[in-house]
Amino acid sequence: MRRQLQLEDKGITMSFPKLWLILLIVCFLGFIVPGVVDAQSPAVRSTTLLVDDIDKSIDFYQRIGMTVWIDKTTSERDEEGVVGASDLPLTADPKRGRIVIMKGNDESIGMIGLLAYEKPPLASARGNLFGIGVGDFILMLEVEDINFVYGRLQQTGTRFHSPPRRYDMEGPEGNIAESGRRMFAYDPDGHLVEVREPD
Repeated sequence: MRRQLQLEDKGITMSFPKLWLILLIVCFLGFIVPGVVDAQSPAVRSTTLLVDDIDKSIDFYQRIGMTVWIDKTTSERDEEGVVGASDLPLTADPKRGRIVIMKGNDESIGMIGLLAYEKPPLASARGNLFGIGVGDFILMLEVEDINFVYGRLQQTGTRFHSPPRRYDMEGPEGNIAESGRRMFAYDPDGHLVEVREPD
């Protein structure tokens, strides 16, 4: 005999197997297929950094553990023109551009785009390369071995705000939600990068 669930104020009677199926479908739609239940949840796929010396930037992010996925150079003579030149509010009218997409261990999210222009290069929009302020950002990358990354960055004279040290991050209920080691380093264009190794 099937047990019944009676929702008294609604006058609905439902058997447990049907209720279980409905709950399973809701969970599937909400967690397994992201965006079906909440279509407004964004996913950050990549962040693009405008850089001065793209080869130095590639070397910096490779030392953290990222790899080159796409490397494309365009010029004003190409059919599409210079990459991004018609779409972005650039501070110059460059004749050549290069976009490099670096990826970590995920095939679809967490990528970093490096975008550089030449003839002429773009002027820096950042006034203070030794500190951060409104309009700046902190890029956070997670690694498996922070000491290894720290040593690799030291080999190129990377400027550090702080070396690797312990951190504890408090959760919404006051408990320790995450802990590990982290450091802050400046990339070749002065972007502050937080590198973490969670416990």
